[in-house]
Amino acid sequence: MDDDTTDTDTDAGRPGGDDAAGETVPGKRPAPISWRPPAARRVELEAMIAASGLSTGAFLTEAVFGRTRHRPAELAKLAAILRECQAMADSLRAIATRDPDEVAISEIRNTLPEIRSALFLLMGRKP
Repeated sequence: MDDDTTDTDTDAGRPGGDDAAGETVPGKRPAPISWRPPAARRVELEAMIAASGLSTGAFLTEAVFGRTRHRPAELAKLAAILRECQAMADSLRAIATRDPDEVAISEIRNTLPEIRSALFLLMGRKP
């Protein structure tokens, strides 16, 4: 700090872990970063946070730094896809052991677009 400045000119007295020169003060946490969304978009942001299944802090961290894990809602969708795949495998196994059954083949054909749509949603794309 220069000799011609006083504590009233600096941030030295503020909580947050930084002294007037911007150095980290041991034992103090840095000041939190605060952001207020535009009022017109706050409801949209809150809906996105709720849909993600994450806390607000975790949602914002992922938004800034990128995703580091699957969200709980996505894990549930992945589990459903895995169940559908297993059911298809069972159907195919049954078809292989006897004459092709038109009903089983039709069920498989109807399931494939559902799996495709779910995968597109997981990738953040429109089905």
